[in-house]
Amino acid sequence: MSKINTNKKLELVKAIRMQDQYNRQLFRAREGFLYSEEPLVKRGEVYSLEAEDKPITPDNGKVYSSFRIRFVIAVVLLAAFILCDINHLDYEGENTDTIYGRLTRNIDITEFFTLQSTSSE
Repeated sequence: MSKINTNKKLELVKAIRMQDQYNRQLFRAREGFLYSEEPLVKRGEVYSLEAEDKPITPDNGKVYSSFRIRFVIAVVLLAAFILCDINHLDYEGENTDTIYGRLTRNIDITEFFTLQSTSSE
């Protein structure tokens, strides 16, 4: 068996220390899950390659979601549909009955493509 040089020994020690650091980090993360009072905590990656653990704080109600906008648009469209139905309004021969029929009708995918090809010609 050949002798192990110093560089190989140092690499082995470094690998053992990195594995020990990783195990300690996992242990701390699991302890944090069990005993932490903070709801959201960002955990660092393996071998501490990322910044320190910092709690994530919400932005005081600033939500950058499009749900509110989509909800308002849906309510406005529903209100317009109901008003058009009550007042019996139509637009270019389309009324609420034909629109409702289109929404509730099951359409075959081949029928959809034939409708598009005939309308483009």
